[in-house]
Amino acid sequence: MSEEQWWVVTFGDMLHWARLTPNEDGSADVFSANGETEHFPNEDEARTALLDADYRAFDGIDEDDAELMGFDLDSVAPPRSDDEDDLLEQMTMKLPPR
Repeated sequence: MSEEQWWVVTFGDMLHWARLTPNEDGSADVFSANGETEHFPNEDEARTALLDADYRAFDGIDEDDAELMGFDLDSVAPPRSDDEDDLLEQMTMKLPPR
């Protein structure tokens, strides 16, 4: 089973995170910045839904990608918390002016 994966998208001056979590049964859950968890029958369908919503896998972004998306790669890191309410507060951030 894969570990959780962080995905990111920017809208205007806002950055939004989503966490894809594969499950042992092959299904996957996506927890997004709107506070909802969506269940998918498999990891591929979860990834496709994220890509369709213009999210990018954070571990695949380089400095040039980050610049195009409007942020400095060194200044952004996936949210961290064991508490989903605390995590949710970190999943949307305002980007600094360019």
